[in-house]
Amino acid sequence: MKNVSFAACLVVVAGLVTSTPADAAPRVQLRVATPFASGHILADTAYKFEEVLECWSRGQIDVTVSTAVMNEQAIDPAMTSCDATARVADIMLTGGQPLQDWAPRYFFFNGPYVIADYDHFQRVWESDLGDEARQLIRANANLVSLGTVYRGFRQFTSNAPITGPADLVGLKLRLPSVPDWVAVWRSLGVEQVIVPLPGIYAALADGTAEASEGDLTQISSLKLKEVQSHLSLTSHLVGFGMVLGNECFLEDLNPADRFRVRMAMAYATEWATQKTRDQESALRAALQAAPNGMTVVTPDAAAIRAAAKPAIDALFATKWTVTTWEEVLSK
Repeated sequence: MKNVSFAACLVVVAGLVTSTPADAAPRVQLRVATPFASGHILADTAYKFEEVLECWSRGQIDVTVSTAVMNEQAIDPAMTSCDATARVADIMLTGGQPLQDWAPRYFFFNGPYVIADYDHFQRVWESDLGDEARQLIRANANLVSLGTVYRGFRQFTSNAPITGPADLVGLKLRLPSVPDWVAVWRSLGVEQVIVPLPGIYAALADGTAEASEGDLTQISSLKLKEVQSHLSLTSHLVGFGMVLGNECFLEDLNPADRFRVRMAMAYATEWATQKTRDQESALRAALQAAPNGMTVVTPDAAAIRAAAKPAIDALFATKWTVTTWEEVLSK
């Protein structure tokens, strides 16, 4: 059991605690994995889940958290296995890749400029559109949604200010291997540089890429202010994390443990979302702070969005065909 007192645990969740002695051997081993390093909000979520669940179960569920593992852009198929010895983890916390892999027509949830803010995201996610996306992921990958986490708006880092669409033309922008994102940014004239998440710092340091985009917790945890001088607040995408559990693992739990797992993750995701909301301004201030403080730029985000509109309209017409931009914005 981690650094949390049982008395403190009882205050919050007295009704969920078992009567099993706290020093009994754990009877459930639960593995949690995320591609993000310690310090990222999804890693923080995993550790909070570990803390809360081990407390609520009085140590009868033993949680192991692995960070900076897996690949955000290439989720290991073994994650979906019903064979526990082949499975790399029982629960994972990642970005929007599951939508791209298993529900690509719903990838508008993770499309630049489509979603207004996290409250809007939650309204759409809890609508029939979100239900359909979750059902596809479950059917295609044996993964059950256990919640989402607000990661903050995605912003730009660079060594020159990004003030409007003209500054994007010819810019060597680090992007993950996400075709829909690449389509939008290429339409604005960027030269995409595909680099996996762990390689961003090195690519920016050696000039392979000139700029990156990501949420503030990513920018901070990767220490990008050491290799980039400007932070441009494009707010082009509402970042979110997906928490997915292997369905076979969850079904093998007894009902009480399954309830504790779901409730502990609901607690952890709500805690993490509030933490992100509370810390966005503090993260920005920390990125500005000396030494190596970044210069914060407020670009003409509306102009960039307008320039990207034809590419976004084309994606709704050809790939995100289950809905329209107008329907999404109306929710």
